Amino acid sequence: MQVLNKYRLELHWKSVKYNRDELAVLKGAYFSGPVLQEAMRLVEEDKLTLDMTRQHKIFASMDDYYQAILNWKGVEYKEGKIFLKESWIEGRYVNSLETLRDKDWILIDCAAHDIEKYEGKQGRHVGPGLYETRYNHPLVYWAEIYKDDKERKF
Repeated sequence: MQVLNKYRLELHWKSVKYNRDELAVLKGAYFSGPVLQEAMRLVEEDKLTLDMTRQHKIFASMDDYYQAILNWKGVEYKEGKIFLKESWIEGRYVNSLETLRDKDWILIDCAAHDIEKYEGKQGRHVGPGLYETRYNHPLVYWAEIYKDDKERKF
């Protein structure tokens, strides 16, 4: 996946533990990358969808097979990074793909969600002067899993 440097976001962690099917807990997780210089502040408790479809070959149409949801509670800004106090990845097929390891990390492409690209654009009209959303697409981020040595995992 080619990502322009200004849209590059990386998710790293110290350790990962699979507590149950469909859930991987990330300990010591943090975001880093150039996009943080432009990004708005994160909400203390939120989530985002990571779509890793581009990293895999798909032979049949399978809704959300390569999507997982990154959740977090509590954020701390320091040293140019955003540390997630509690974080976990969940999804119906999280354990059916290869297991994440402690030294793996995830590259996230934020290009499709550049606010400046969507300035002045409005979503569906819902009433006089009212619009549903600024974005005309769901907030899903293209992502790929990498090994510690920056080689794609799959």
